[in-house]
Amino acid sequence: MFSLKKSKHITQLGLYQALFRRESIAYEYLYEQVFGTFKHWVYKNNGSEMDAEDAFQKGLLNFLINLENGKYQIYENTKITTVVFDYCKKIWLNELASSRVKTQTKMPDLYNPADDIDLLRDIERIETINSVKNALNLLKEDCRKLIEWFYIDEFSLKEIAEKLNMKETSTKQKRFDCMQKLKGIFTGKLNEC
Repeated sequence: MFSLKKSKHITQLGLYQALFRRESIAYEYLYEQVFGTFKHWVYKNNGSEMDAEDAFQKGLLNFLINLENGKYQIYENTKITTVVFDYCKKIWLNELASSRVKTQTKMPDLYNPADDIDLLRDIERIETINSVKNALNLLKEDCRKLIEWFYIDEFSLKEIAEKLNMKETSTKQKRFDCMQKLKGIFTGKLNEC
């Protein structure tokens, strides 16, 4: 069994096995042996204590996942503490690289009011589409289907007439009537059709 009291004499295989068995004492050992050095390294590389803690936790977690799924195997003359440090170091270097990308994003040189106008048009268009959808949902099912088939699915009046078992001229009149009802709902002149 692994013991912190004997940690100065622990073998790498013993530590590996304790980590594999998820013994909390092994995690404590890694924290005690690696975190202080890693924190100092993060300070020297533009980080804070919180950054060091976050990167250490993520790095340790990545190491443990790789240990459990067999991606990490212990090798002779390899210190687990060095491997864990490297996992944590990679996490912090990735964080630094991504923050550089974020801070180096170029801002537009000029403010263009036309961009706001385009955005407002898009918002108005979306609001109109949503209003039409809401109005469409208030129609009776036969009218709603007819309008969807004609305008959304792009069926011809002949195809719609066949679906409804109607004559094409009757379908054309029904489409006109349904559109009038939809317009009435949309403009607020009718509540439900």
